[in-house]
Amino acid sequence: MTGASVEGAADGSRDGLLGVRAQRTVLTGMVAYVALGAFESLAVSTAMPTVAAELDGLRLYTLAFASGSAAGVVGMLVAGRWTDRRGPTPPLLAGISLFLAGLLVAGLAPSMPVLLAGRTVQGAGSGIEGVAIFVLVARVFPAERRPKVFAWFAAAWVVPGVVGPLLAGAMTQYLGWRWVFLAVPALAVPALLALRPALAAGRTRGSAGRVADDGGDAASWRDVVGQVLRGARGLGTVVLVRALVAAAFVGAQVLLPLALVRERGLAPAFAGAVLTLHVLGWSAGSWARGRGLGGLSHAGFLRVGGISLALGTAGVALLVVPGVPLAAAAAPWVLSGLGMGLMFPTLNLLVLELAPPSAQGVSMSVLQVADAAASALALTGTGALLWALHDRVGAAAYAVCLGLSAALALTAAVLAGRTRPGAVTNSVAFPSGVRDAADEDVLPARSS
Repeated sequence: MTGASVEGAADGSRDGLLGVRAQRTVLTGMVAYVALGAFESLAVSTAMPTVAAELDGLRLYTLAFASGSAAGVVGMLVAGRWTDRRGPTPPLLAGISLFLAGLLVAGLAPSMPVLLAGRTVQGAGSGIEGVAIFVLVARVFPAERRPKVFAWFAAAWVVPGVVGPLLAGAMTQYLGWRWVFLAVPALAVPALLALRPALAAGRTRGSAGRVADDGGDAASWRDVVGQVLRGARGLGTVVLVRALVAAAFVGAQVLLPLALVRERGLAPAFAGAVLTLHVLGWSAGSWARGRGLGGLSHAGFLRVGGISLALGTAGVALLVVPGVPLAAAAAPWVLSGLGMGLMFPTLNLLVLELAPPSAQGVSMSVLQVADAAASALALTGTGALLWALHDRVGAAAYAVCLGLSAALALTAAVLAGRTRPGAVTNSVAFPSGVRDAADEDVLPARSS
């Protein structure tokens, strides 16, 4: 490499990617912004009972969550096509703007309907930016750096996951609930300034991955969704695995506080502390995945992660077994987090590697929509099954539901090998040349 090339790799862009110094600056901004979003997500759950009571909106309490979630799915769908056609920068800027504007509306809301409007705008922005930021990572970071980037994204949830609810409770009690919403836009400014190099690079590279016309754009959607519905090797299986993993984890997560409070008699605060144990495992798993420990392939990380998630969700069924110490029954929940930490970054990496630039936005959108839909189905189905069984078998109903979650996780582990692309790709949006980079899964995962 020539001296000029070395300098470009360190300080400027190389092959359209950011230089090392710019990557560090951008990563700092991304992690800070993700951490703020994580805090907001957890803090709102803590503050919302006070919000609803003060605004005389207890009857609209659940809508404060449902409106944001529904708008988020719409945002994901919009972001996929938009990102592929215009590059990640315009939708990311729009998503961030909507997210922060929604927070301001909610924080200044004089009534519950206005707060719901703010939550809807906020949810739409979150859905858009959630897709665009992953595509931006693919635009500005080289492939060997992406595992560490996603590991840092996961790590950004650790501190908010541990102290977020406590801090939000203190803010609500001593400063007022409005600051739970209003603090994030103010703190987001430095993080967004650090993203400027990436936003500029994402804008200039947007045309490289642009779909030729609306017909090609629609073909991308049909192809990705068709692969998912067929359970095709490669991208189709990646999305199915993500749905299984999301359903398994959420289905177990929603049961834990209920079992701890109703069956173990714990106070809600202690139940919440047990629930955060998965954060420790998730952080460890994402750290290991980011460094490619063990030289495992993508499929290898998915297998180990699926098994760990299955063991964790099955293990916490000990909570309803009389005589089992609480510490021993709660400890397996760390394994569930470990499995998620290994699997989520891997699935994100696979989508970016299997999809060509012209379909990365659509593919990431489909992945996140599948996650959201599977989580919603798991929440609905787990609740219905639990209460249908509880009157007949009592606390054992929890064990049955947790066993089903474990079975979903094991199914994901079994399907891990099918996340490798097949020998033939019947795809309009995925030309044969794209498979060369995707076939990396047969080799040990790279680390930097």
